Amino acid sequence: MDDCGYVMAGASLLLMIPVIITTAMILSLGEAHSDMNTERKLSACVEGAAWDIRDNVPIITLDVLNETAGEAINGALPSDDVRNLVRERVQERIDRLCRSHRNVNASCRVNSVEGTEDPFQVEVNSTLEIRAGNIEHTENLSVRVTVDGLPDPLPFRVLGRLEHSNTTMEYGDALAEYLNSSGVDGGAYINATGPLIIRRCPYEPYTSHGPEGVHACILNGYYHESRDGACYLCRLEGKTSCPHMGLETFIIPSKELGEAPVSIDHVLFNEKYTGEALNISGFIIYLDAGHMTKYGVRRQ
Repeated sequence: MDDCGYVMAGASLLLMIPVIITTAMILSLGEAHSDMNTERKLSACVEGAAWDIRDNVPIITLDVLNETAGEAINGALPSDDVRNLVRERVQERIDRLCRSHRNVNASCRVNSVEGTEDPFQVEVNSTLEIRAGNIEHTENLSVRVTVDGLPDPLPFRVLGRLEHSNTTMEYGDALAEYLNSSGVDGGAYINATGPLIIRRCPYEPYTSHGPEGVHACILNGYYHESRDGACYLCRLEGKTSCPHMGLETFIIPSKELGEAPVSIDHVLFNEKYTGEALNISGFIIYLDAGHMTKYGVRRQ
């Protein structure tokens, strides 16, 4: 090869270098773009799984509470550590939900299911962890679930199987016999009635009730905050009172006597002290001085 040939070959090589560099850059950019697309997809999967689990924790908890209350009503609920049983059941269903997200590695550990300072709410505390590729997401979840609209399991846990409609409890002889067995005259509570479904009383403050408000509470089966009553999880366990902020409601007797045990559920199931008869628009209930003050009614 003469000198001219060497020059041409060298020139061709020099011309190819930019092409090679450009090609490498294009390939590199393509790979980077592909990696970015993959990362975006993984990030979207992680975000979607997180939102799905967040949204479903309260739904799952509400279903578990409702089904567990149904077991209490039917006499099929174990008596030991119901609070932990609820947590385990919520955990089992959340585990199934996490496994349904196949593009990510998701877990949600339920740390506790507890009452709150608001006795109409239950709080679920959990730890959510999701991984996909190099993307990791961890957060602590705390969600509150209302018990408004759930059945009240406490009367069934205390008295056993009771007749009831979709909204009302029929105590028959069960409550009267329970009171009699405790050394208290239960005659006023033969065929007593009470609410089945927990419904939050709308009257605030409670002293604003008066006879008209108490009448509305009786008709609608409203529940009220009470430091002496039991919270919902303790009601599931059959506890008639507890250290948590709890609930109370009226149980309506069938007979008018001069005095009888106070017509508040935690009193009848636990303390059993006496109150005076009050005629509330045709309904007879028995209240002590403390509950008269709480609900804004007076001795007649």
